[in-house]
Amino acid sequence: MRKQTILSALITLIVVGAFAEPAFGYVLLSPRRRWATTPISVRTYYIGNNTITDSDKGVTAVVGAIKAWGIISSSSTTSAAVRGSAPATIMLNTNGNICTGTCLAATLTGYYISQTGDDRIYDADVYTSQQHQFYSSRESGCSSEYDIDGVMVHEVGHVIGIGHSNVSGATMYPSVSACNIGPRSLATDDVNAKNDLY
Repeated sequence: MRKQTILSALITLIVVGAFAEPAFGYVLLSPRRRWATTPISVRTYYIGNNTITDSDKGVTAVVGAIKAWGIISSSSTTSAAVRGSAPATIMLNTNGNICTGTCLAATLTGYYISQTGDDRIYDADVYTSQQHQFYSSRESGCSSEYDIDGVMVHEVGHVIGIGHSNVSGATMYPSVSACNIGPRSLATDDVNAKNDLY
């Protein structure tokens, strides 16, 4: 009888383990890389996105939103992104010829220096789709548009070295629905990824 109880407990443990959520779902960029120091300087180009109707077309909203990571120094800038040259720059007014189709925004994450066991990022620029409609936290209401604040908090996750999470509801989850403001706030999985790197 004792063997049957132990066997039942073991089978239950295996079944529960198979359906349990993973301890973490975040993924870091590969190879693992991070910026040398914090705060990380991320600038938003002063020309905003024409689909956003707040006073500066999303620039101020994005500058504020990306601070959600807690390790970002952000401001607006009159200097456009220069690929491969810091600081990391968010371009709301162009897709950079890399964000097309269903892409809402794309981050160039290939600018890093390989150092054994400690690769260092030196630039990561963000480009925004010009085919989708966006709105910001400085506007009221949403009608089938995408939240630029949350989209850019997600993209800055890539800027700092984080890949896509498999945890639904995390800022770094790879998709978002229209009018969803959830990605503006970091989930535990996002914080764990950041803390793993910094």
